[in-house]
Amino acid sequence: MGKKKSLKTYIPGAIALVLGIAAFCMMFLDAVKYSADAIVTTVSYKYSGAQLAFGYKETVLNQDITILSFNFMVFLAFVLPLAGGILGLLSGKSFILKIIATACFVVGAVFLFSTAGFATIGMSDSQAEVVKHADAALCAGPIVGGVISVLGAVVCFFKKSIAKMFG
Repeated sequence: MGKKKSLKTYIPGAIALVLGIAAFCMMFLDAVKYSADAIVTTVSYKYSGAQLAFGYKETVLNQDITILSFNFMVFLAFVLPLAGGILGLLSGKSFILKIIATACFVVGAVFLFSTAGFATIGMSDSQAEVVKHADAALCAGPIVGGVISVLGAVVCFFKKSIAKMFG
């Protein structure tokens, strides 16, 4: 008879999945803040990761104005850690899937830390002109998501060692 797999061998994959879901959930926090000093006051705009990824419209004088449209790069930044978590859970003993899951987490982390640079890709021309001279700052969502993605990459890469720790 073959060896029975212990439930403890799935613990690192489950940890990777939880980390991927947590990084994905950072999409709903503030992602980028633009601020500029005007003559009398400071003007600032904050956008969440979901607004940057999927688009954002405002209603002004009963007209919908598109501020942000779908941004594929920001979408990938939040979805790749989730995909890495799913692949980390499903990889089992597959070396290739382990490497792909780790790569998803690493690329997701790099994209998350680059969210401020990717934010202008989906902006309308008028909004891009408004924030052109403003200072862009990365907010908590992508920073925490990037750190979680790095942890997910470590878990996926050292999956076998972590499984041995649990027995």
